[in-house]
Amino acid sequence: MLNPHVALEILAKQLQPVRPWLDDTSVTELMINPGGQVFVEANGVITPKGALISEGSIDMALTAIAKLVGKDSIANTASAIVNASIEDMRIAGAKSPVCPDGSFMTIRKHKDKSQRPTLDDLINKYKALTQEQADTLVRLVIKEHKNCIVAGGTGSGKTTLLNALLSQIGDHERILTIEDSREIQIGVPNVISLLSNPDTGVSARDLVKLAMRMRPDRLILGETRGDETYDLIRAFNSGHPGSVSTIHADSALQALSALEMLFQMSLPPNASMPPELVKKYIAESVHVIVFAARRIVPVDGVQHVVRRIEQISLITGVQNEKYLLETVG
Repeated sequence: MLNPHVALEILAKQLQPVRPWLDDTSVTELMINPGGQVFVEANGVITPKGALISEGSIDMALTAIAKLVGKDSIANTASAIVNASIEDMRIAGAKSPVCPDGSFMTIRKHKDKSQRPTLDDLINKYKALTQEQADTLVRLVIKEHKNCIVAGGTGSGKTTLLNALLSQIGDHERILTIEDSREIQIGVPNVISLLSNPDTGVSARDLVKLAMRMRPDRLILGETRGDETYDLIRAFNSGHPGSVSTIHADSALQALSALEMLFQMSLPPNASMPPELVKKYIAESVHVIVFAARRIVPVDGVQHVVRRIEQISLITGVQNEKYLLETVG
């Protein structure tokens, strides 16, 4: 693995043309498209900045990132795909010919823990949810310990909501978080953060099993997307009330369908469950579905990115193989 200081120096040098936006706290996402075309999202507005970085610089930056996170085996390959968290950035990209038009990368910036939006900020400053919705979530998830899935697309504010909501948890609770990169940072004292790393053989499924042996009051999984789903739903249903995860989906119902599919795919070898039984088990284990949407809307003639909680639903059961949802926010 390349010396981290050397890798960071290489990365800083190759990204020098976009440094002003990396340092700008209002910028949330930096998109470097093929041909070095740069687009910046700041305060909900995406703005083109022109062709600022050569393909060689993008390739060298991706190589440095791969080596920095210990992926030497792919760092110098012609079509390296890179997905990594470095300091306060989540970086994803690939070298040509993954994209025939050229190499590219996207940098999502995470605010420092002290600067991350509180629940009050999301209500009053960002208008991401109403006071009534926030009160409902605090009552259901924090006070009543309902298990919750937050659904939405990439960049819809799922993790931002989790950080703000879960920071309402009392100091007497023990929390375990599981992610593949450090994004969940909640302000409670008794918390252990676990990171999966498939490159070293540490899977999210391994960590869910480990977490269940560590007496957590709540289990927080950054994203449900693979073979950890079976163990996660078991954890939801076996003495860890108030546990939370996120899932990529375009509605509450689609989130439940995706959860079903992932659950079936993650069953132990040679095991099977009828679809109707899976539905019943999920309905008994997951109590609340929150749908977060990322919309682009015109404001005074300018297209703004708006992130908003559009639906909070209780799962009340299954009837005729369909989930029964009660919208509460």
